Amino acid sequence: MTGGIDRHKLSGLLDAIGGVAVGVIGDFCLDAYWELDAGEAEISVETGKPTRAVRGQRYSPGGAGNVASNLVDIGARQVAGFGVLGDDLFGRELLALLRERRIDTTGMVIQKGGWDTPVYAKPYIAGQEQERFDFGRWKEMSGKSEQMLIGALRARVPTLDALIINQQLIHGPYSDALIAELNRLAAECDTVCFLLDARDIIGRFRGMTAMMNAAEAARACGVPCTYEYTPSPADLREHARTIAGRSGKPVLITCGTEGLLAYDGTEFNSVPAISASGPTDPVGAGDTAAAAAAAALGARGTLLEAAALAAVAASVTVRKLGETGTASQEEILSLLGSMA
Repeated sequence: MTGGIDRHKLSGLLDAIGGVAVGVIGDFCLDAYWELDAGEAEISVETGKPTRAVRGQRYSPGGAGNVASNLVDIGARQVAGFGVLGDDLFGRELLALLRERRIDTTGMVIQKGGWDTPVYAKPYIAGQEQERFDFGRWKEMSGKSEQMLIGALRARVPTLDALIINQQLIHGPYSDALIAELNRLAAECDTVCFLLDARDIIGRFRGMTAMMNAAEAARACGVPCTYEYTPSPADLREHARTIAGRSGKPVLITCGTEGLLAYDGTEFNSVPAISASGPTDPVGAGDTAAAAAAAALGARGTLLEAAALAAVAASVTVRKLGETGTASQEEILSLLGSMA
């Protein structure tokens, strides 16, 4: 079946999202944008080597932080973050940015030593992104941080309408004990929607609605592929069946320009992608889709409605160039209006 996008239903769903509380646990990162000077390099007096001058800089929450920012912009009543940051300059900046966005940071753990805050540093020259610098790839969560994080989840998750489990980094906070706790909470908190958005460890979770792109779905089913992977409709449905069979919960698979596939364990529905004219930037679209879907399910929308809202919200984000964008209620409603 193909699910159309009913703008009236989605408008009502956005209203309902205004009453939900959603948490995000995962890889909270800082996105750093550095605009480099394209003119002649100045030679360092000390080393004799050319220097790179940064004309401007800006910072925003990335990874799980961008998911949380999307939840704020889509209008969730409360947004709570759960993760680990380093006791460093980047961690302090990220924490301040989260608080500026009215994200509850009481579940954020600051670890002194052994953990550098993850940063994606993106140099630009004349508007073109250059080779990225990544911080925080090699880190290890301490036992104390692990217990603090688990304690924060135990105290807060039962009060939420939805929890997004976001995994983007190989070395993140997902220890065996933390995964076991999340699986326990998913089994016990039947009024909370658990949305799993994981790149590499989908198979370690149970009892959660899984959301992923086509390549991630294939790899979760043992099919090696790149992010350019384009499965046949039959293969895509088989991946969805396999993942749903393991988790016992629905599956949402994003397929780029082909839209989204929703599988509730019995029936398949597809939601078409919304075309965007002009240049587009896919960075952050997955974060937006996950936030929109979780907020919709937390507001007791159907799986098909969640997929439709995710498609519209992601179409807003891809139109924003050179940033890890979000989609606000106003922007979503404006796009819905243009589809009338």
